[in-house]
Amino acid sequence: MREGQAISIATEAGPLAAVVHLPQRIPSPVVICCHGMLSNKDSSKYIDIADAFNREGIAVVRFDFSGCGESQASPLPDLITSRVRDLHAVLDHVQGASWASGPVGLLGSSMGGYIACLVASFGRHDLGGLVCWATPFDLTKITGAREVMENHQRILPGGVGIGLPLNLGAMAPVPGVLVLHGRQDEIVPWKDCLDLYHHAGEPKRIYIMETADHRFADPAWREMAIRMSLEWFLERGFVESVPTSMP
Repeated sequence: MREGQAISIATEAGPLAAVVHLPQRIPSPVVICCHGMLSNKDSSKYIDIADAFNREGIAVVRFDFSGCGESQASPLPDLITSRVRDLHAVLDHVQGASWASGPVGLLGSSMGGYIACLVASFGRHDLGGLVCWATPFDLTKITGAREVMENHQRILPGGVGIGLPLNLGAMAPVPGVLVLHGRQDEIVPWKDCLDLYHHAGEPKRIYIMETADHRFADPAWREMAIRMSLEWFLERGFVESVPTSMP
């Protein structure tokens, strides 16, 4: 795997820590990975995604939302508002980068998928595709919702709240969405993926993995999720050729 390059992305609230993984040929299309509520950019799933996508000619950016990992940006005024701000800043940076050319896509896991959906629905950036892993449609229905929100307030400075909206019901239809969810998800009700799929615009696709959990911890399910995500972006025209290194 090619080594990633650490970069800093400016926001009005301070810098975000990020890592860019570039394929052999640049400039190239780019997929931005968005981590979950209490996760960070260094989760093994994003490193695996970068490895697989780089082999097919797609650059990958993984970054820490404000209040997480190595980012120094303030998470105020609330989680949703600050993370939407963060993702807009990352998109602005990528779309102005010399190593980026062609489509830009988003891949979000859990809360990262929720934020990616919101940002895509605003229409501020031209996106070539969106992939949602284990993404909630209604934040109030996740397992232990109150406890999760209280825990988040304890971790972040100043008792930062979740913010609004608490569900994606008013989201404008987003085209080009792939929805992946495990039926054994212990945090986000698997039926949320049906609501997410129905609210998406065409083209769209959904896969429900019978025994996968919230984190796709089983290596076979994770490999399948990565493969289907890559194939979705390739179908969306991110590179001219079909996959060769992933059967």
